Amino acid sequence: MKYLLLIALLMACQFTYSQKISNEFFVFESVLSNDAVYNSFEKKAKLIKASGFNGIEIFELEHFNEKLKALQDLGFKPSSLYTKLNLDEPELDPRLVEAIKMLKGSGTIICPYVVKKNGVSPHSPDKAVDKIAIHLLRKLADLAAASGLQVAIYPHLNFYVERTDHAARIAKKANKNNLGLTFNLCHWLATTNMDERSSLNQQLVILAPFLKMISINGANNNMSSKSNIWGDYILPLGQGSFDVNGLVKYVAVDLGLNIPIGIQCYNLKGNKQLVDNTSIQVNELRSF
Repeated sequence: MKYLLLIALLMACQFTYSQKISNEFFVFESVLSNDAVYNSFEKKAKLIKASGFNGIEIFELEHFNEKLKALQDLGFKPSSLYTKLNLDEPELDPRLVEAIKMLKGSGTIICPYVVKKNGVSPHSPDKAVDKIAIHLLRKLADLAAASGLQVAIYPHLNFYVERTDHAARIAKKANKNNLGLTFNLCHWLATTNMDERSSLNQQLVILAPFLKMISINGANNNMSSKSNIWGDYILPLGQGSFDVNGLVKYVAVDLGLNIPIGIQCYNLKGNKQLVDNTSIQVNELRSF
């Protein structure tokens, strides 16, 4: 009997080890930005789909209709729409309103980065400005809800909402079920010190109720001294000293969050091989 129990235990361990996560993996539109062959959105989308990813980002509202049609013709998912939320404007961009209607039922996550050019510093959030952000984000969340979509505030270095904890505070105050935030690895690294980074898992536990997606890339876990910090904080997936595998495992397995995972590609130099290598890395991330 004890041998049967041992065999059962070994089988259970093997199942756990080979368990695959079901999170959606998608690629940011900036992939292959310097490739002479895959030099259009449609060509990129075809390659990304053929490489086994679940979707691709639509970057900004310019040419949105053409990009969405290209994806619909391919039967491929627009995983996220990265777009500006301008706090200097009293209403939502009419193009965004129309785009969300067109995305109804697509499962696309609306990812607004929040800017205000007049009178504030991103390093010193202002309560009055936060109220403006909350007002517009509630409008955006309601509009997205009518199309069955989620909204994830996108923290971005040097924009009004640049820190992950600021985005979380705003999302909590807005109090909309379909409104949360993105944990954006590169911008989190760019806005934190080493002490803050040491408590990442505890931060993720607090953020978990609001996390709608995460974005990842290879990165160095240092305080970058480079003139262009993205030379440390945005590397090809699989490179750098930051434990990306550990981050994905903690979010997807330990916290059990089945949220989309985007691959950040800003300013990466490469061609089709970059996509191939990223696909290999993602296949490794899918299994723990």
